[in-house]
Amino acid sequence: MAVVATARMPAAERRQQLLDVALSVFARNGYHETSMNALASEAGVTKPVLYQHFESKHELFAQVLQQTGDRLHAAIAETTVGVDSPHDRVEAGFLAFFRFFDDCPDAFSVLYSSSLGSVPEFKREARRVQDTFIAMLARLVRTDVEDDARALAAGVNGISEGMVRYWMHEGRKHTADEMAELTVRLAWGGLEHLSCCLLYTSDAADDTP
Repeated sequence: MAVVATARMPAAERRQQLLDVALSVFARNGYHETSMNALASEAGVTKPVLYQHFESKHELFAQVLQQTGDRLHAAIAETTVGVDSPHDRVEAGFLAFFRFFDDCPDAFSVLYSSSLGSVPEFKREARRVQDTFIAMLARLVRTDVEDDARALAAGVNGISEGMVRYWMHEGRKHTADEMAELTVRLAWGGLEHLSCCLLYTSDAADDTP
């Protein structure tokens, strides 16, 4: 069903409206199956208005992908700020992660779309989203060795991706909070053990004559 656009809307507000509509349409139909005509119709604007804000479908999708990834990162960062315990930070991060996709399942369809790998720019943007998420996880884990923290975070990222894919494909039968708890239970046992081992190894090396 098309969204009826207001006759006069500030440029920034119109641009955001188009991004919101595009997220929904791309999530529903996929990138290749979506036309600019369909996007304009869904947004309740003419195609020339759409092209005033975005030069092409390619640019529009890239902007949707970037904004969606940034929103996910912001949600996690906001939830974990000021949380001191590593376990509590990881738990808060996963809560924010699953609640984000629960509130906006279209974001999952776009960020984890199989079509991302077919266009180099989309693949790069998807990698940027993933790398930023891994960097955030590394800060949540906080070992004394940066490379070790990033390696652990990359593993946790794989766990979170597998869990959210399962959750979405199974129709979100668990609540977001239940999925976060399950993911923490799966990830934290390994993180806690490995972090302790890494810190012990680092301390032992420092004590070596």
